Amino acid sequence: MSHFTSVKTKMVDEQCLRNALLRQGYSVPAGPTAIGGWQGQSRTVDVGIPNLRKGFGVGFERDAAGAFYAVADWSELDKCGIRRRTLISEIVQAYGLEATVTTMSAKGFVVADQRSEADGSLRIVMRRVS
Repeated sequence: MSHFTSVKTKMVDEQCLRNALLRQGYSVPAGPTAIGGWQGQSRTVDVGIPNLRKGFGVGFERDAAGAFYAVADWSELDKCGIRRRTLISEIVQAYGLEATVTTMSAKGFVVADQRSEADGSLRIVMRRVS
């Protein structure tokens, strides 16, 4: 039997999370979203990808400290070929990029260069605009 389980992250900015998911090509409805699980179960989350694969979704809920947990029926997603560790790593990396660019842009910086390295890491060069 499957069930929804949570994975803690250090993501705290909802708009950066939404933007990161959108840039990765996911459909992210505005507002709370229901995600699907085993045998038609559903759970309402703060931010969600409602139909990641075969009706199963991934969502994000805030904890009391303001950080997001990734929530899904991971065993059902695994059966669909979606690996929890890989998916969360990709989302966290996209979130980190979004949060960095957003924060630094507000301080007068622009992205001068951005590239993916062979090891999967991202390299970002930002310059202050005079």
